[in-house]
Amino acid sequence: MKRYQLAVAAKEQEYVKRLAEYVRESPISQQWQLIAFTNAQALKEHIEKGYSIDLLAVQPGLYTELKVGIDAARLERIATVALVSKRGESVGQQKELLQYQPLPALLQGLFDMYAGAGAAGHSSPVGTVFASKEGPKVVTVYSSSGGTGKTALALHLTNAAGSQQYRTFYLNLERWHSLGGWLGHANHTGTQLGMSELLYKLKSEPEQAGKWLLEHRKRHSLLKGDYLASCTNAEDRITLGAEDAAGLLALIKQSGQYDLIIVDLDDGLDELHMKLLENSDQILWLVSDDEGVLAKQRLAYRYGEQKWGPRFQRMVQKVQLIHNRAKTNALPPTVNRDGIPYMPISLPDAMEWNSYSASSAKLLSSPSYRAAAGRLMNYMLRGGEQHAVNG
Repeated sequence: MKRYQLAVAAKEQEYVKRLAEYVRESPISQQWQLIAFTNAQALKEHIEKGYSIDLLAVQPGLYTELKVGIDAARLERIATVALVSKRGESVGQQKELLQYQPLPALLQGLFDMYAGAGAAGHSSPVGTVFASKEGPKVVTVYSSSGGTGKTALALHLTNAAGSQQYRTFYLNLERWHSLGGWLGHANHTGTQLGMSELLYKLKSEPEQAGKWLLEHRKRHSLLKGDYLASCTNAEDRITLGAEDAAGLLALIKQSGQYDLIIVDLDDGLDELHMKLLENSDQILWLVSDDEGVLAKQRLAYRYGEQKWGPRFQRMVQKVQLIHNRAKTNALPPTVNRDGIPYMPISLPDAMEWNSYSASSAKLLSSPSYRAAAGRLMNYMLRGGEQHAVNG
């Protein structure tokens, strides 16, 4: 089978990198090879050396630079689409496609234009293998106690999903979080644009917030998912309101870039927590054998019943308890005293993390925990089918 050559030219290095990764890891790679350029000169040299390009997607400014000093007839033989931020930006290119839109839709548009022109008799390779019509699934990791392992589980679930080619976003909404330590970097909040700036953009220029997210999201090779740098101003997270938090989650969902969103939520049960829990498809509530943790779980449950009544009960229908720091492979109870079901998968007490050394708690550093998180993700992806999940 012939592999067609798709050349993408855009000045934003992170944009072309993500597009290349997406194509490489998707079924599209069986029919298309993507070549990425961030400047016109490199693209010009590629064409002048005689390398084949079946479809060129290029920003108008770069296309203008490309036309200088190149054989016009050679350039005209290449099917070309302008990548624009708004309609009407291109000059001399009849076909336009919005650059910042969900990648599946972007590629579908490119290949539809190519197939519509009858080029090489090609039919569109992009089908229904990407995001579902219902949008991404939101899984929130929660506990009524601090220090129960929420971040460890959320990060490992993100890795497990990303390892199976699910496009995953890790959303950390803790007041104080240790993401940098888990990923092995300092997470310099003072120099990285992230949560604070996106929240401001949502309020000041909501129509531009989606584009800002796609330009400033980050990725880590261990995590295998996207995330945002933490708030440059801690006050932005402390004063974060329920509606703003819900708006942030909705923005990520509506980006069309993800199959799964993992929310790492801190302990507490105020309106912000309730709003996010209500907007989740599944809630993993971490508990352990520690009596203090179990007592706080029961107190939080009673508080929720008293404060929100039926609203809380509807939310609880999405909750499953996760037994963390289990000493053995024995299955947890089926339900707790309030009738909340346990996941039939326990998370082990990771011996590798039972010290306070700087290298003790790194993502994927515990094989037993990583395996358990992988089994849990597989269980969730199968829709709850049980197959010796704790073996």
